[in-house]
Amino acid sequence: MEDRKLRLVDDPDLLRIIDEEGRPVTSEPDLTGEQLQEMHRLMVLARQFDRRMVALQRQGRVGTYALLEGHEAVQVGSVLALRPDDYVFPSYREHGVQLARGMPLEVVMAYWRGLPNSEWDVHRYRTGIVTVPIASHLPHAVGYSYVTRLRGESTVAVAYFGDGATSEIDFHSGMNFAGVWKTPTVFLCANNLYAISVPYEKQTASPTIAQKAQAYGFEGVRVDGMDPLAVYAATRRAVDKARRGEGPTLIEAVCYRYGPHATADDPSRYRSEEEVEWWRRKDPLVRFRRYLEARDLWDESLDEKVATDVAERVEEAISLLESRPLPGREDAIRHAYHRIPARLVEQLHAMQRAHGEQPTTFDAGELWIPPSETRPDGETARWTLAEAINAALTEAMERDPSVIVLGEDVGLSGGVFRVTEGLYEKFGEDRVIDTPLNESGIVGAAVGMALAGARPVAEIQFDGFVYPAFDQIVSHLGRYRYRTRGHARVPVVVRFPNGAGIRAHEHHCDSPEAYFVHAPGLVVVCPSSPYDAKGLLAAALEGEDPVIFLEPKVLYRAGREEVPVGRYTIPIGRARKRRDGSDVTLVTYGGMVPTCMTAADRLAADGIDVEVIDLRTLFPLDEETILESVSRTGRLVCVQEPQGASGVMAEVAAVVAEKAMFDLEGPIVRVTGYDAPWPQFAIEQHALVDPIRVEAAIRQAVES
Repeated sequence: MEDRKLRLVDDPDLLRIIDEEGRPVTSEPDLTGEQLQEMHRLMVLARQFDRRMVALQRQGRVGTYALLEGHEAVQVGSVLALRPDDYVFPSYREHGVQLARGMPLEVVMAYWRGLPNSEWDVHRYRTGIVTVPIASHLPHAVGYSYVTRLRGESTVAVAYFGDGATSEIDFHSGMNFAGVWKTPTVFLCANNLYAISVPYEKQTASPTIAQKAQAYGFEGVRVDGMDPLAVYAATRRAVDKARRGEGPTLIEAVCYRYGPHATADDPSRYRSEEEVEWWRRKDPLVRFRRYLEARDLWDESLDEKVATDVAERVEEAISLLESRPLPGREDAIRHAYHRIPARLVEQLHAMQRAHGEQPTTFDAGELWIPPSETRPDGETARWTLAEAINAALTEAMERDPSVIVLGEDVGLSGGVFRVTEGLYEKFGEDRVIDTPLNESGIVGAAVGMALAGARPVAEIQFDGFVYPAFDQIVSHLGRYRYRTRGHARVPVVVRFPNGAGIRAHEHHCDSPEAYFVHAPGLVVVCPSSPYDAKGLLAAALEGEDPVIFLEPKVLYRAGREEVPVGRYTIPIGRARKRRDGSDVTLVTYGGMVPTCMTAADRLAADGIDVEVIDLRTLFPLDEETILESVSRTGRLVCVQEPQGASGVMAEVAAVVAEKAMFDLEGPIVRVTGYDAPWPQFAIEQHALVDPIRVEAAIRQAVES
């Protein structure tokens, strides 16, 4: 053992209640004999389960499996300090936590067998699904506990992770948000000294992980993670403190992973047998058994019974999973959205026909069928696009107390574009939250808030600032419903201004919509008028799916139009025909709509009749409206502001080429930005798609 590792383990400040011989070295927690025996039983259960799972993996009956042996005291000791209504956010090694929380073996095992696990109800078991992107669940725990505290509940959220996770951005965002908000959150780090093969000394320069909490304004404690009583005592103190409203705690439980990181790993490549043997002398099960023996509470037959029982139960569970028929091919698209978009059904049917299978028939209630659009009557007001968005947010927050707005400068300042102006004064700082400057934390916290039953609206200040939140959006926001087989919904709306044309510096003029259209599980909306903005945002705030809501900044105050003051929604997934025409179909969206309308109006003087379609929803795409128009005009021009490669208009062109080739009288013409970064504003005009460029494209299409 290197000196630094020894210092981590032998630190006199490390909380330890029983030594390696099982002798008490400080006051013991107030647990009954039955509770102590249950603690031991659950630790044996976790270890035996672990060993049986490794055997099953070697037999090819489960996939790659992450081992927990050596972590039993951390997992069981901490769980027994929780209440049933507390909520656990696991990483990927917390099988002992899940079993101690009462999850059936077959439910835990189904994940490792690679099955779509419809029985893992995250609300029933108060345990989140396995989290693979390291540390990304920490902000979820913070957002979850923020909402439960806001509702006056005494729930505590606990996030489990390893020492390697402390190097990730979301360790920082989770800890920082928790410290600023003083949420009832416990962060439990199982420091087993290795992140796969990378040792602690190459992971962080901090003498301890616990001391990192000081920078975030709350307590960090270190415990002997091979001592279940110490872990129990530290966790109990942390959750009691959190319940009293005294904020979060970081617990560093120093432990060891006896086996490989996972069954695909070879630990002999990075650690010695002598080191493993040194840690074997600290085995948590042996230590706790000696403690129970001294209290006349240990029964050897109990260990044997648990081992036998686990072996039988694991075999029963794996046999059950192996005998259970796999779901049909249609299960691959279920749960991606609240209702299945037509595009997914079409893709499924194509796959089924290719394999000689009967296409699945879905009930109408399972499908995404946007209703027809009707314009409401009643009082109107002449609003800008920014004012219309503000009105939609105000209306939603008045109607639904679970709606929360969070982001940088959204409160007192009302946002850099003043879109949230006045909300802070109306609804208070608990529902209109000026967050730390951390986009990953903003969206990550919003995911946790949604899991707790809130409807968060996360604002990203500028389009080019959304990239740090990309992991949260793509790995969690878009996939949570699918990963949990529909048990958990995350109706988060992520709003941000997009596009160029305001003479701003780099990273303030991006149009990243194609990234999110490509990511599964997300709805992507981009309005181009005040009327559409209000109605589409209202629909997004009442829907069941996560929505990326892009707001063309060039249009925030470009003009006013009459907008109904009362509540109305516009069906998401319906395009809007902005101009009727017979010679050519022009498809566009967002900030390009006024540009295209100008070009179409100019060409009308030359007898060229252009039909302009505003997509409004970029995913799911309204193919029906596009194809119907092309069938009449016979020509297609696609216009977008961002770079062309794999963009939204590439998808539109592909759909028409695939489904309406014989309706076309000439080649499809695309107008896009350059496949290059956006230039500095002094030469922005060199890259902007303007009416002249659009006119030229329309003439090209008509004349070909």
